[in-house]
Amino acid sequence: MSSPTGALVMVTIVGVYRHSENVRHHVLQLKYGHERKHALHLARMIAPIISEHSHADVLTWASTNRKHIRDRGMDHAELIARHVAGLTGLPIRKYLRRINAESQTGASRDERLRQPLFVARPLGRFRDVVVIDDVVTTGSTFHAAAKALVASGARSVLCIAPSTAL
Repeated sequence: MSSPTGALVMVTIVGVYRHSENVRHHVLQLKYGHERKHALHLARMIAPIISEHSHADVLTWASTNRKHIRDRGMDHAELIARHVAGLTGLPIRKYLRRINAESQTGASRDERLRQPLFVARPLGRFRDVVVIDDVVTTGSTFHAAAKALVASGARSVLCIAPSTAL
């Protein structure tokens, strides 16, 4: 991905485990069962990989839309990210804000690829960013998040989720 200055920025998208059985159970119980304890299980799946990504200097998350936060009483990606921060010792900042309200759940592949949209706050001294989410389905959420972070000056972006449907 190219930065506003034309520099090439490395963006990596990682889904650690297939979206089945154990990992799927943890994701579903966190998102729809409102069982926050599952965020720690999911964080433990990705923290070792982030620790190996030695040049990362800050964590953020792909925030969900406001309706889901209201309905669920939480932003599930934020909960996972906060646990990852505790496990890795990396600082965590809310850099991304979703600027559309459409849900990815139940959307077709084409609809997912057009969504979501993010804006990123200025990164300050942090330039190597890790973005946390729960599932990589099409990669569109991570692509939109990375695009916003690169526009705000990211030098590299690692997008990571414990589960992937790809």
